[in-house]
Amino acid sequence: MAPGAPTMAADTPQSGEIVRALDALARGISGESCWQDDLIRAGWALGAEEFRLGASLPALLKQLDLMEAMTLYAVETAAARDDTATAADGIAIARRLQRARSLLSLATVKGFVEEYLDGTRARYRSLRHDIRNPLGTIRTAVSLMEDETIPADMRANPRFRAMVKRNATSIDTMVGRRLGDGAAREEAFAWHDVPLADVVRTVRRDLREDAAEAHCGVIIEEPLPTVRTDALGAELLLRMVVAAVLRGAATHSDVTVSLAEQNDRTVVLAVRHEPNGLRSGEREAGLALAERLARKMGARVWEDDLVYIALPVSPADEGENIAGARQGTD
Repeated sequence: MAPGAPTMAADTPQSGEIVRALDALARGISGESCWQDDLIRAGWALGAEEFRLGASLPALLKQLDLMEAMTLYAVETAAARDDTATAADGIAIARRLQRARSLLSLATVKGFVEEYLDGTRARYRSLRHDIRNPLGTIRTAVSLMEDETIPADMRANPRFRAMVKRNATSIDTMVGRRLGDGAAREEAFAWHDVPLADVVRTVRRDLREDAAEAHCGVIIEEPLPTVRTDALGAELLLRMVVAAVLRGAATHSDVTVSLAEQNDRTVVLAVRHEPNGLRSGEREAGLALAERLARKMGARVWEDDLVYIALPVSPADEGENIAGARQGTD
């Protein structure tokens, strides 16, 4: 499962959209009739459903990568059993797969984004409604205070001023909470509840060849927590750090990723390894790049006795539930 993908209970009915998308991808490779239409329908439906289930866009793209890898593996397995297959056949299949994957990605992302925009419009409808209520109360109170047909002592009633102050405070609080910088951190595009162990497994899988070349293993020291953070940023930083560490690790040793610290705003991962005793320019360059990119993402990477990655996190109940705002009306 890709980091940031929706997590469902064991008894939750599984969707058939991924299976349909895989089937459409296979038909695209074989060039069946109307394969483009099938891919577009399947991709759009997959993207829309993944958003409704709470997946992030990076997680969705990662799922498409995994689907392509599965398809390539199936093609490779079939080709290994076919003695008549040539290199030209392999190139032709790869070209058709790239063409089908490109169309599937386009349709899937479009379906995801359109579903997101529907949710955003619903959220803003709800916000407009919630702001108009106290504004209407303020407008009524001000009208009463300025209405010269009402006796002066009634116009000066402290209740009216208290009403205006209370509702103005309500609007200010609402603007700060729902239109503040934190509200711009869309979970659909970055922040999500992410099992960090899944992120490490993804990085370990992607760096399998690097680890084999270094004659090292990548070990997960569990338990690692599930946190709400930038899934894509966490994966990129961890991948850069582990790749850099592998370049300077002793052969036949392990690179271990473990939890060093966790609080309400930060989770710190430690990457432990046995150095090979040689100064590696590639290792230093990789860690320097990770440090620079971490600062851009509000994270931090540094080296002490171990290499540490500090990721910003937020409480699970913080921020608006975008999907829950769909019922808002004007």
